[in-house]
Amino acid sequence: MTNRAESYYISNADQTDTPFFAVYPDRVKANLRRLISFFQHAGQIRPHVKTHKCPQVVQLCMDAGITKFKCATIAEGEMLALAGARDVLMAYQPVGPKAKRFIDLTINYPDTDFSCLVDNEVAARHIAEQAGRYNVGIKLWIDLNIGMNRTGIQPDQAIQLYEFCKQFSNVKIIGLHAYDGNIIDADRQTRMAQAEKAFSSVRGLYAELSDSGVNGLRLAAGSTPTLQFYAQQADVECSPGTFIYWDQHYQEFYPELGFQNAAVVVTRVTSNPSPNTACLDLGYKAVSSEGAEAERVELLQFPGAKIISQSEEHLLIDTALNPHHIAETVYGLPYHIGRTCNLYESCAVVTGEKITDNWLHTARKR
Repeated sequence: MTNRAESYYISNADQTDTPFFAVYPDRVKANLRRLISFFQHAGQIRPHVKTHKCPQVVQLCMDAGITKFKCATIAEGEMLALAGARDVLMAYQPVGPKAKRFIDLTINYPDTDFSCLVDNEVAARHIAEQAGRYNVGIKLWIDLNIGMNRTGIQPDQAIQLYEFCKQFSNVKIIGLHAYDGNIIDADRQTRMAQAEKAFSSVRGLYAELSDSGVNGLRLAAGSTPTLQFYAQQADVECSPGTFIYWDQHYQEFYPELGFQNAAVVVTRVTSNPSPNTACLDLGYKAVSSEGAEAERVELLQFPGAKIISQSEEHLLIDTALNPHHIAETVYGLPYHIGRTCNLYESCAVVTGEKITDNWLHTARKR
């Protein structure tokens, strides 16, 4: 077993069927401490829960002093409320039946301060009408497109949307939101420069609104790759997500951030179809399959092993340089941790080299 594999060793893994998803809370706590160290205080952080979808991890965040959270789905919002989160931004624009579901969240969990995004007048009117129908007030953030080109209004058009929303008594614009997930350059200085350039349009909009008498708007922006830029913006709530468990993709691109791989997939060798190959029970259903096959998982007992093929239940690898045996337990670092975590209903909790608990991914089911 390699030194890296030994650091994830689970002494009672033989009692659990594979594949399974394992989380190491001590490493999660270390990642939280590392994250907070970048900022002046924990109040600047609004972590996204889409990576883990787990109330126990939310509790670890709150234990570390984090009080604000971001989510992408109604289920994640409900999970946060049940976990005791006080401030939840659903970074999604609820349209159609989802608007009513979001309003139900605000009604059913009054102790949680919910808000959501809006980026156009049609959606704003729909949310306002639904809010009026149920006599509730809804807090909105204007979603700005600063280069991701997925959602959001162009910053130079946002004042018109702000003025449009003022006519409705049941909605209130409380902030500006921008997601820069397109900024992924491996070079830190390049990444920081790109983040600064993208966010300058938000600063310009904020100044223009302030000059027109609009004060008190909040700002939420950023992601894990750009958190170092937003850590320098004292008035911005930064929203990293992947940091919590980390993954092999981010480790290769951003090692300077200093986070630890806090979760692994655990699999087993099931077959030796030829002398230099091994088959593991780690198919599409067990690890994220986006991207090239080489960017699925780093198998710690098989460093540098080439993935030959993958199907629903099988992962075939070249083991010419790595001895192995049937039923061997293998630890893998996923390249895409959030998408991999979403494939599992729960995670095995590892403390002191033993599985000691099982945490449900409560928000996995929509």
